[in-house]
Amino acid sequence: MQMRKSQFSLQSLILLSLIVYAGLAIWLSAHAHSAQIPATISEYEISTFLAEETHLVIKSGQTNHAFTIELALDDASRMKGLMYRTSLADRNGMLFDFGNTEPVYMWMKNTYISLDMIFVEPDGRIHHIVKGTTPLSESVIGSAGPVRYVLEVPKGTVDKLNIKVGDELLHQLFTPKLSK
Repeated sequence: MQMRKSQFSLQSLILLSLIVYAGLAIWLSAHAHSAQIPATISEYEISTFLAEETHLVIKSGQTNHAFTIELALDDASRMKGLMYRTSLADRNGMLFDFGNTEPVYMWMKNTYISLDMIFVEPDGRIHHIVKGTTPLSESVIGSAGPVRYVLEVPKGTVDKLNIKVGDELLHQLFTPKLSK
């Protein structure tokens, strides 16, 4: 009888260890990207930083804010966007490229997190900003004019970093002189 209790205890300990390890792995994967990049970068570091297609910079005033992004370049990825996500780490986002410059309309259907939406002209200038979208809403969110790109970031990012209309985004898609 003593042997079975020891085996049961050992099995329980192994199972508990696996659960803790899995939870830690999930947490690290959700937070890894934002920990790997600096909050801001110097003018001299921009070209090197933008060599990665998953990197984007927002130039706001005298500050270059660094982000890690996912790209939505085709119809399928634009349709899905950030749907079904339950979190989005600080300094992370998704950049949508619509391929043409025209009025763009977004919604929050099946999107569980509130976002700030930054509508961007073909040259990377911010045209319009919508802060704190309503999760799961099917209300239309418009670009207030023709744009080519939309950057979605966690709610509060625009206010926290003092991002405003007229600020500039840098990325390989619209800053070719800085790409590889």
